Amino acid sequence: MIGGRFLIGSALFMIVGCSSQSASQSGAEISSVPQVTVAVEISNTSVVEAPETTSTTLATSTVLATSTTSTTLAPVSTTVLDTLCIRLTQCQFANLVAVDFSRLQLDFQNFSAASLNSANFSGANLAKSLFIRADLTQANFNGANLSGVDFTAAQMSGANLEGANLTDAIFCDVDLKSVVGLTDVQLNKTKKFKTKGKVFCP
Repeated sequence: MIGGRFLIGSALFMIVGCSSQSASQSGAEISSVPQVTVAVEISNTSVVEAPETTSTTLATSTVLATSTTSTTLAPVSTTVLDTLCIRLTQCQFANLVAVDFSRLQLDFQNFSAASLNSANFSGANLAKSLFIRADLTQANFNGANLSGVDFTAAQMSGANLEGANLTDAIFCDVDLKSVVGLTDVQLNKTKKFKTKGKVFCP
């Protein structure tokens, strides 16, 4: 190209005096190669700076409301009640404090040496059951069937025997002074009672 001019981007380039020569002449005439003049025209470019943008980030404080629920738990008793012994009719030494046995069929049960403080036996059928050396303090036997029951050496302070059937019941070595609801009619039906003085108590 001879005397060519071209534009790249915003710069104008002009090349003057380029000529093509043969390969044989180029070696001998290196010194006579025409001078190449490159004219570069740079257009005035005005740079407009973008206005400085101040980015303001507002920190949003999010407050999460935590709902605090105060739960008051009833104190857990370390006492485990042995109520499953009823199925086996073997409740000797069982812990049955304040258990409600009202109106249950509990004949021929063995409650010997069991802890039955404040237990409720009202209206229950306890015929022929054993309460030998049992703790029956404050137990409720109101209207219960206690026929043939053995209360030998039982602790019965404050026990309620009002309306209970005591036919052939055994009360050996039992202090009945603080028992509630006990009548002479009931006592006359018992089989053994230490104050009678004529029955041997084991």
